[in-house]
Amino acid sequence: MNAQLAKITKKKERTLVAINGAMTVGNAVELRERLLEAFAGGEPVELSLAGMTDIDVTGLQLVCSCHKTAMTRGVEFTVTGGTEALTFVAAVAGMYRHNGCVEDVAGTCVWLK
Repeated sequence: MNAQLAKITKKKERTLVAINGAMTVGNAVELRERLLEAFAGGEPVELSLAGMTDIDVTGLQLVCSCHKTAMTRGVEFTVTGGTEALTFVAAVAGMYRHNGCVEDVAGTCVWLK
């Protein structure tokens, strides 16, 4: 497992997951495992995409899955450091919305515009 693809750092009041590489189908299994590990502590999770080099629909789905996991576990989830690649792929995939998914009753969807 490439721990540098998704580096997890425990901070005082949150868990930081820094992506350094591609959030694509080729890395999906590894990314999923690392993201689940980040949520295991029960603290708020921040997903930093500043080091992300590429993203595809699988990567977008992982971001959605993180949000749903956070809602289920009752913890805060934030995404920081979005790149032009993220903005472009999310727009083309139709991810941006005015309302979150059905489960997003608190209005915390990361794709809200």
